[in-house]
Amino acid sequence: MAMARTLGADHVIDFRQMNPVEEILRITGGRGVDVAIEALGTPQTFGACLQVLRPGGVLSSLGVYSSDLTLPLGPFAAGLGDHTIVTTLCPGGKERMRRLLNVLASGRVDLKPLVTHRFKLDDIERAYEMFEHQRDGVLKVAITP
Repeated sequence: MAMARTLGADHVIDFRQMNPVEEILRITGGRGVDVAIEALGTPQTFGACLQVLRPGGVLSSLGVYSSDLTLPLGPFAAGLGDHTIVTTLCPGGKERMRRLLNVLASGRVDLKPLVTHRFKLDDIERAYEMFEHQRDGVLKVAITP
């Protein structure tokens, strides 16, 4: 959450302290959000993203789901919400990667603070294990050959 603030987030919600859906709807005056990005890969966060979409909103699902995902019709407004769901793996294809790299190359965004740990390729198993268990304040891991 501190990193999100550092990178310019207007609002940061601690799901352990409050209900994210209720808080997002409060912040938006009940309107909901234009875009919700689901990157955790759980049915619960997918459903929560649907609940906070405004009519005509877009859910971008980047998460990798370990079980079958179903569309909860209640949050999806039974098709009446005019929602769009876009599914893709990070970062979503060559064009999106090209645009992302252009943004980084421009110097407008500094994402270096997100890389909290660096490992050599030989230590990749240790890096994945640290990331999986979210130890030592890890956010992103860089692997170098």
